[in-house]
Amino acid sequence: MSEASQEAGQHRVEPGSVAGRLAAWCAGRGKVWSDLAVGRARDAVEDTIACMIAGAHEAPAVAARRAALAWGRGGATAVGTAGRLSAPAAALVNGTAAHSLDYDDIFVPSFGHASAVLVPALLALAEERGRDGPALLDAYIVGLEMQAAVGAGVNRAHYLAGWHSTSTIGCIGAAAGCARLIGLDAEGIAQAMVLAVSMAGGTKVQFGTAAKPLHAGLGAQHAVQAAVLAEAGMTGRPEALEGRFGFLELYGAGETRGWEGHLEGLGDTPAIETVGLNVKRHPCCGSAHNTLDCVLELQAEHGFAAAEVERVDTLVGSINVRNLMYATPRNEMEARFSMPYCVAAALHRGRLSLADFRPEAVRRPAIVAMIPRIHMTGRDPKDEPTEAGTRLPHEVRIRLADGRVLERARTWPRGGVQAPLDAEDRRIKFEDCVAPVLGADAAATLRTSLGRLDRLADLSEVTAALALAGTGAAAGAAE
Repeated sequence: MSEASQEAGQHRVEPGSVAGRLAAWCAGRGKVWSDLAVGRARDAVEDTIACMIAGAHEAPAVAARRAALAWGRGGATAVGTAGRLSAPAAALVNGTAAHSLDYDDIFVPSFGHASAVLVPALLALAEERGRDGPALLDAYIVGLEMQAAVGAGVNRAHYLAGWHSTSTIGCIGAAAGCARLIGLDAEGIAQAMVLAVSMAGGTKVQFGTAAKPLHAGLGAQHAVQAAVLAEAGMTGRPEALEGRFGFLELYGAGETRGWEGHLEGLGDTPAIETVGLNVKRHPCCGSAHNTLDCVLELQAEHGFAAAEVERVDTLVGSINVRNLMYATPRNEMEARFSMPYCVAAALHRGRLSLADFRPEAVRRPAIVAMIPRIHMTGRDPKDEPTEAGTRLPHEVRIRLADGRVLERARTWPRGGVQAPLDAEDRRIKFEDCVAPVLGADAAATLRTSLGRLDRLADLSEVTAALALAGTGAAAGAAE
């Protein structure tokens, strides 16, 4: 144990503890990954940075940036400003921006938005410590694996109880990724995770408010802090995940499996390869995506206009109903969590884009008039499967004015490993996010840089684009 560790406390993480077993894998896993894993990690970073730039001048990110700028300067870039901040402060700003538009990816094992915590935390720390692109991607894959492992012990009861897993599980997993990035050994990685347990927080009562994207920022900030504190010698109780008054007992809602039986074979085939990430095609709550895919597919196949729709009925999961809590949204934040609004807006344009979630868009008379015709029903939780990675399909029934009734069901939305977005979908999304802020040329240059992230010797090409996001017309309009 280092001298700093002796001064901070006497707790060493036992190898047999959950944190000890997870950290041993993190420290012992080599840095050679499959082309599939590296490619998916690279795509996830590209997607998250696009969302970060698009969200840089949304109200939550603006508020986070104003607060963070008052805390002093450092060595990491915060999106939307040329001024560099400390890594934790930059992670806070960038994480909040990445999640501000709810366009960032979803990770099923954690029941959360994995990359909106991981990428901002790792990017800020990598820039401050001078790490390269391959190191960033390696730490991302490890951090994602830890989010999957922690999630296996507490979900789905944890999420059903009202915890926002993005900032609870996300923080703990990302702390391990940050510790890997800065080269901590197994003890240091374990302590980073243990300390992150004390920082994990965020509840779903904040959905539809600016505090929801702030959760991603806080998760990223705390992940950086936990890793750096562990590096400095801070220690916590070894059994913080599974022990008395630990994460499982307090956050697991009393119905969780725990980690027994879930850590054997850890990372044999990493989660980024087996379950992957659900990349969002629509800039709204992921609970609406199955329905939106069904609605848009039916409209494309049958060629009807929004004015021809008399009624839409959709059956979704019990969790989805709880997430989509705004039947009649009053603003763009609530609109992202409103099934009636999202369906109405999609039917009027044949797709959804960021433009549909501006204040003036939410008040469009045609959309407001259509909202009462769209109805959502949730399944009884007792009828739903509890096994990880299993779910029942979402069902859609559309009745048209000419008497036709159209039906469609989907178990998984487009964007996951079951139905990945194609290259054109990814290009459209990236440009929708980045071009209005940076301009078309700068957006293309950034995408080229991100496409070779696994070969970048430094991250200056990427961080320069984050700073550039503070000089465009969008910045002046927002601030």
